[in-house]
Amino acid sequence: MTVAVFWDSKMTFHRLVEDSACPCEAVTPLLLSAPFYRGQYAGVIIPTGFGNTSYSKLLPALRACSGRIERYLENGGKLLVFGAADASPNRYDWLPVDIEYHFEFGAHSLTVDTSSPWSSLIDGYDITNFASDGWFEKYEGKPLATAENDCPVLVECPVGKGTLLLASTHEYPSCAFLKKFSEGDAVSF
Repeated sequence: MTVAVFWDSKMTFHRLVEDSACPCEAVTPLLLSAPFYRGQYAGVIIPTGFGNTSYSKLLPALRACSGRIERYLENGGKLLVFGAADASPNRYDWLPVDIEYHFEFGAHSLTVDTSSPWSSLIDGYDITNFASDGWFEKYEGKPLATAENDCPVLVECPVGKGTLLLASTHEYPSCAFLKKFSEGDAVSF
């Protein structure tokens, strides 16, 4: 199976996916917003900073293809979206669920719900001093990791047959998570 990482250019994150789990396709904003673009992915990852125009030009492309993102999830796709790294409102308005994100970098002591396989995202990290770029104040799902302020930094949201994961964690996902995330059938994007 293949996982896609949506970003402005190929980066270390792509190599991490390839070394940990499976082939990884780099999808740029220009390609993503093209009406002819189609892909088949076991999962899609959108790294930290997508909402900050100082870091990335991805946000307009995500908004342009929001319908395809919703269909991808409805049909069984998996989407991991990290923190926007920007305090401006509406950075998640391209998702098919209502999200409110509070941007504030800091280290937190986490409480983790291990009943979901997606909580493995933070396996191997010190959860008593875990870096995040904020938390989610409004979401339509189940918190999997919560900071000491009772605000979630990892949320699982069911969308149709698919799974949307929201992570304000400021660390790369674990190898165990990437292996699990890359499993399953590819879904058309």
